[in-house]
Amino acid sequence: MKVLSKDEKIAVAKDILKGYPKAQKVVVTSDGQAFIADESDVAAKNHAKVNAYGKELKLETFTRDELEAKATVKKVEELIPLIEAAETVEAVEALVVGDTRKTVVAAAVKRIETLKTT
Repeated sequence: MKVLSKDEKIAVAKDILKGYPKAQKVVVTSDGQAFIADESDVAAKNHAKVNAYGKELKLETFTRDELEAKATVKKVEELIPLIEAAETVEAVEALVVGDTRKTVVAAAVKRIETLKTT
């Protein structure tokens, strides 16, 4: 079982919130399963306890407000190392969504190309 990093979980949560514009809260398990939890997180807790891996998974909850607040513009010097350290294409895309700065876009393109070839 691959355990997702924090950045990968954030990318999953952002992707779910993008696909479901009315959703406000998403729970992501350590194996990458996402659950909309606006009214209840019972499904996520159930998956965390009863799954094919036979062990309890960790849960992380993300709200739309929290993720949108984190999406504020970061300095290039802070963002490029995060892009270079990202482990998935989705994580890179989540870091640069809406960013049009040339150096940031170039770093993202380079990292995505590297991830796709490995």
